[in-house]
Amino acid sequence: MSRSAAAGTARPAAPPAGGPRPLGPRVASVAAALGLIYGYDSGSISGALVFLKKDYGLSTLWVSVITSIVVFGSLVGAALGPRAANRLGRKRTMLLVAAGFAAFAALSAAPLGVWWLTGVRLLLGVTIGLSTVAAPVFISEFASEHNRGRLGTAYQFFTCAGVIISLVVAWGLSGGGSWEALLGISAVPAAVVFLVLLRFPDSPRWYAMRERYEEARATLRRVEPGGDTEARLTAIRADLAQGEQGTFREIFTRRYARATFFVIAFGFFVQITGTNTILYYSPLIFDKAGIADASESILLSALVQLVAAVGVVLSMLVVDRWGRRPPLLIGTVAMVVGHLVMALVFARHTITPGAGYAAVAGIGVFYLGFYFGIGSLIWVYTGEAFPARLRSVGAAALLLADFAANLIATFAFPGVLADLGGSVGFGAFGVLSLLALVFLYRTAPETKGRSLEEIRGYWDNGGRWPSPSPGAAGASPAPGRTG
Repeated sequence: MSRSAAAGTARPAAPPAGGPRPLGPRVASVAAALGLIYGYDSGSISGALVFLKKDYGLSTLWVSVITSIVVFGSLVGAALGPRAANRLGRKRTMLLVAAGFAAFAALSAAPLGVWWLTGVRLLLGVTIGLSTVAAPVFISEFASEHNRGRLGTAYQFFTCAGVIISLVVAWGLSGGGSWEALLGISAVPAAVVFLVLLRFPDSPRWYAMRERYEEARATLRRVEPGGDTEARLTAIRADLAQGEQGTFREIFTRRYARATFFVIAFGFFVQITGTNTILYYSPLIFDKAGIADASESILLSALVQLVAAVGVVLSMLVVDRWGRRPPLLIGTVAMVVGHLVMALVFARHTITPGAGYAAVAGIGVFYLGFYFGIGSLIWVYTGEAFPARLRSVGAAALLLADFAANLIATFAFPGVLADLGGSVGFGAFGVLSLLALVFLYRTAPETKGRSLEEIRGYWDNGGRWPSPSPGAAGASPAPGRTG
């Protein structure tokens, strides 16, 4: 292995003038476009519920069911994701996801009753679960250690953009109440992504997993023109030679126990602190807080998600400069503050329009912190925590915990809001956010500038960075705090 590969942080040589552009960022951008569709399909139910409740006369229970069924489907999709990503390949799984988004978005626009919509949304959820396993793995395996954080957070930026677009579309359609168009329109960009994905290869790591080394080598040359292709392929093969089988059972063995505990708890805290729950029910929340006009509440929901997108952009700008831990911890503090504001708003005996705008501010602070920290960095840690053959399995474990927490919070919240009040609901979210802060402070490693192989060494070494070998020039110094 070359000296630069041993160091793990040396930048590849610049590609020759006029040579091919690096493939990694282009592939990651296409993968992140699926985040746009995921975000749209997640956010569109928020605006659609306003009109579905009227058209179908939905009870509080049916509101919970029709909203949370997609989360249940996501649990199934996340469980199937590792097998699909490893057996079919990263690219083919992404094609399957794009096709599923196109088909089920189109079918959800058919006004055939609440049971039809529930069934289609279940299948849409399965597609979402597959996407959240495959896309971060796809991105991480085409990225270098120098831009992996930025490309990983780009996926979350696209997700936020999709949510904003869905709410703006819902606001534009609010006069006519056309929930069918709102739910079905995302089929068009999904079809476009499917066609674009056909042009790209699979990841070099997946080719190496299948012992297709010439294809891995050719793809690595396209990922980093001018880079040390042989050194990178040697590192990948050494990683794969450890003999991982890519099963859920293996990530729970003693060797991977620390990494597995970290990603599962991380995934649980991401959703149990309320992010998707607030998104799904934001018009209902604003109505309870004193903003009764449906069109205005949808527009304010879009404004809040615009603030969330600002958080993602800020995270993208600093994650490869500051590292992972500073935005992670700062953002979680802001989440606690936002929930405290919301609890105080609902603790008032009299709800006024002014209280409603205070609620908008509180939710805005929460989303700014969430997407500056854990909401963006979950995708980075998903791609970094496990070796190649376990990467999709590790991503699925994290996301299963994430979706389980999402299902609990999403199903329970309407009843809590109706029976116990918003102060109890947001107070509970605040306490859970505080617990998340303590957990992340004590356990989250700083992986800035580390290769995927180095990060594997961290987890294998009991959550400590191994000391560099004597004479290993350029080896990255261990950070002051390892988590």
